[in-house]
Amino acid sequence: MNAIQRIFALAVFILFCFSAQAQKAGLQSIHPEELKMHLQFLASDELEGRDTGEPGLQVAARYLAVQAGHLGLTPIDADRDYLQPYFIREKAYDLEHSQTTISVADTVTKVNRQSFYIFPAPQGDQTIIEGEVVFAGYGIKDEQNNYNDFENIDLKDKVVLIMNRAPMNEEGTEALFDDNKWNSMQNFQYKMPYIYSQQPRAVLVVMDPKSGLQSIEDMNPAIANYLGKSRVLKPDEEESTTRGNRPAMVLIHRSVADQLLEASGKSLKDLQLEIDRNLAPQSFLLEGTRVKVELNMETRDLEIYNVFGLIEGSDPTLKDEVVIYTAHYDHMGTDSQGGVFNGADDNASGTVALIEIAEAFMKEKKRPKRSIGILWVSAEEIGLFGSQYFADHPLVPTENISAVINLDMLGRTRTEEDVKSSRSGLTIQAGDSVKVIGGLQSTVLMDINKKVLEEMGLVGNYEYNDIHHPDRYFYRSDHVNFARKDIPVLFYSTGTHRDYHMLTDVEERIDYDKYLKMTRFCYKVGFEVAQYRGPIVVDKPMSGW
Repeated sequence: MNAIQRIFALAVFILFCFSAQAQKAGLQSIHPEELKMHLQFLASDELEGRDTGEPGLQVAARYLAVQAGHLGLTPIDADRDYLQPYFIREKAYDLEHSQTTISVADTVTKVNRQSFYIFPAPQGDQTIIEGEVVFAGYGIKDEQNNYNDFENIDLKDKVVLIMNRAPMNEEGTEALFDDNKWNSMQNFQYKMPYIYSQQPRAVLVVMDPKSGLQSIEDMNPAIANYLGKSRVLKPDEEESTTRGNRPAMVLIHRSVADQLLEASGKSLKDLQLEIDRNLAPQSFLLEGTRVKVELNMETRDLEIYNVFGLIEGSDPTLKDEVVIYTAHYDHMGTDSQGGVFNGADDNASGTVALIEIAEAFMKEKKRPKRSIGILWVSAEEIGLFGSQYFADHPLVPTENISAVINLDMLGRTRTEEDVKSSRSGLTIQAGDSVKVIGGLQSTVLMDINKKVLEEMGLVGNYEYNDIHHPDRYFYRSDHVNFARKDIPVLFYSTGTHRDYHMLTDVEERIDYDKYLKMTRFCYKVGFEVAQYRGPIVVDKPMSGW
C-alpha cells in the first residue's frame, strides 16, 4: 500500500468512525423517560383526542412549536413561529334539523330521528332523498353461487333497502359463501357497482340482525364523529363544484328498516332468517310505502396548523438538500358519551418520536451533510390534508427535498390479545419486526433501509409494500402526498392493533422497549440518508407507475 492509498484508507476509517460515533451520540440521547413524558401529555384526556378544528389540536400544535424552539430548530415560515396555517372547510350534520319520514298509503306518517350517514358526503347545505321503497335482501348478485337478490324486482328510480354482509350461518359469524369477500364492511365494493347500474334513486344500508348491531355506530363509537362531517381543504380560490349522478348510499338505523317493513307484516329479523335458512332471496316492493331522508348541514372554516422546523446540514453544498421526517399529531376527538380517543399510538407515538429525533440531531457535535426537516402534520385522520397542503405549499423548494420519512404508530408489539381479537385486517408486528412501506421509488433509499434494519437487529416486513395490495396501505398515510411529487419516501410503523381507533389506545399500553428501538432506528435511517455522499436517485418515480 503506497502513501496515497494509506492516506485514503485512513480518511475512510476516520469518516466511518465519525459516522458511527455521531450516530451513537444521537442514539444515546433518545431516552424512554422523555418519550414517556411527552407522550403522556399529548395522549392525555385534557387534549380531548386532538380532533381537527378543536382546541386540543391547537394546544398540541403550540406544544410542538414550543419544543421546536426549545431544541433550537430554525423556523422558516413567514411568522417564524414554526406554524404553517391552512384552512379546512367543514360541513357537519345538523342532526337536530334532520330526519327520516316514512309514509304508508298516504295515511300513516312516522318520523324517525335516529342518526344516518350519506355517501358520498353531501356538498350542499340540504340533501333530500325521497321515493318508493324496494327490499332487496343483502343486495347481492353472485352468479358463482347462483344467488340473486334482484331477480324479478325493478330498482330504477326506487329507494333500495339492503342488509350488510351476506347470507350467514346460524350464529351470524360466517357468510355461507365466500366468507372473506362478504363478511366485512368491504362488501360494499362488490355490491354497489351492479346496484348503481340499475339506476336506483338511493340505497339504504342497514346492519343485518345477526350482526347484533343496530347501526354502524355500534361497530365503532368514533364513527359518528368521523362520518357526520365532510371536510376538505379550502380551495385557494372559491370554485363551483358539481357531482355526478351516482345514487347516494345511506347507512340507517335498524329501527328505520323495521318501520319501513312494518306494513308488510314482516320484520328484518324474520326476512334474514328466511333467506339464510333456504339461501333463497325474499325481495319485494313495499307497496304504498315511501321514505324521505332529509339532511341539513352546517358549514364552517377551520384554521389548522402544520409545525415545521429545520436543522441545517454540515456540507456547504449538500445542506441545501433536506431530508424531512413527518408524523401526524391529530387524532379522532371524543365520542358522543364523552369518551376520549387518546391516540397514544396513533399517532402521539410518531409525534413524540420526532421530538426525540430532532433533539438527537441537535446534540450531534457535527451534523450530517444534508439538512433535516422536522414536520408535524395535522388533519391526517380526515383525509391526509396537512401533508397535502405542505406538499403543495412547501416551506423548502420541492426540488430540494431529497427524501421523506413518515412515522405513524411506532409504540406497540403484537400480543396474545391482538391474536385473539375479532377485528379483521390487523397488521400489528411481533417482536423485532417492522412494517416497512416505501423505498419503491429509490434503490438508494431501500438499500439504506435494509442496511440499518440489519445493524439494529430488526426485520423488515414488506408484505404491505405493494401498490396493488387490496387494502392500499401505500396510499393511506402522509408519505403518499410526497411520493406523488416524485419525492422518494419511507414509511415505518409497528402496525394496527386491537386498540386502533378505539378508546383503549392509551399511553399505558405502549411497549416502551419496542418504541425506544423504533425511534432510534428511525433516527439512524434519517442520519444515513442525510449523510449519503451521492445523490438520492429516484429510479422509479411514482408519476411513471
